[in-house]
Amino acid sequence: MGTTGGAERSDVVASQRPLSGPAFRMISSQLVDWYERPDQFDTFNRYLADKGLTIASRFLVVSSLVLVTVIMFLTRFSAQGPTSAHARTANLVIIVVTVMMVLVLSTKRNLSRSWSYAFVLYSEVGIAAAMLLYSNPLAALAHAVMFSVIGGYIAFFHNARLQSLHMLWVFVVVIGIVTRIAIVENYSDIPVLLALVVLVGAAIYVIPFACQFILSILSTDALNSQLDPLTGLLNRRGLADEVRLLLERSHKHSTLLVVAAVDINRFKAINDEYGHSVGDAVIEKVGARLVDSAGPTALIARIGGDEFVIVDSVDQRSVDRLAHELRRPTITSPDHPPVAISVGIAKVAGPFDSVDDALVAYPTLLRRADRAMYSAKARGGYSVVLQTETG
Repeated sequence: MGTTGGAERSDVVASQRPLSGPAFRMISSQLVDWYERPDQFDTFNRYLADKGLTIASRFLVVSSLVLVTVIMFLTRFSAQGPTSAHARTANLVIIVVTVMMVLVLSTKRNLSRSWSYAFVLYSEVGIAAAMLLYSNPLAALAHAVMFSVIGGYIAFFHNARLQSLHMLWVFVVVIGIVTRIAIVENYSDIPVLLALVVLVGAAIYVIPFACQFILSILSTDALNSQLDPLTGLLNRRGLADEVRLLLERSHKHSTLLVVAAVDINRFKAINDEYGHSVGDAVIEKVGARLVDSAGPTALIARIGGDEFVIVDSVDQRSVDRLAHELRRPTITSPDHPPVAISVGIAKVAGPFDSVDDALVAYPTLLRRADRAMYSAKARGGYSVVLQTETG
């Protein structure tokens, strides 16, 4: 019955006139949801890595930058481009820095989100500066389409808020150039100027916006495939992806790589006595408890029915605090008995010689934490933690 109702609602939405009130409200709701979506840099990079497309995507970005560099280089030989000594010097500086960006993108194995933001900021300023160096503002307006490269990059790797800032910045730059053409240069062919603005605007705004809107929705599906639907924590697949990112960032640090295996005591008995709805509530409450107990950098996953894993790179004080927090009983409801969890913690000190060495150490720690958890479970009682020292 529910399926039929859902199909009927889908048919109603599909049959709405594009310019009707309900259609506008639906589109507005989608736009608000699109605007509020989180940055997708890590999610999209994991998706590319899963599909084996990291190198191909990097090649496309590098190729776009090379194209921009070639365009700026060719303008040096045109009377429409930079003609004064200062303008040509500034043009050369931009070309050199862009080439350096190309080299970084071509050789750097892993790019952080902060580096990506720096790349976007440089590109926004660099393209605007390159356009202002043109002696003919009409040529500068035509070459404003170079902004579409950055808009496309943001669409794939970042969020709608950054895209909105990009569009606002481009609007300011283009209006400045159009004002120069119409007032300073006293250009009289307004229809041609408007046609050029519309053409450039379509390349700068429509294509990146469409990509951003569609990709942000698709990225939600990719993100959901890495999350446990009941708790909102990572699932087994999501944990594996996030652990790799964690170790890529922290393998050189002199901190402890910590893995905690968590299991709910007598969970089957809770399910049998109170029913699955209470069992689900217990799992949700325990998941929330783990989030409260672990540090802000911890990765927390539900990898089975009542099995959880915590992974973090921290100091000994944080490990002690985590063990202390997890010893306390978990209260899920006044109508339910306190829930005890058994926790096993394994740790190893960094730094590691390489990411691969850290990745090899992780499954060993997970097995040791799992064995420690079973030892804690054998002791019984509330939230007993067995901490293991590993070399």
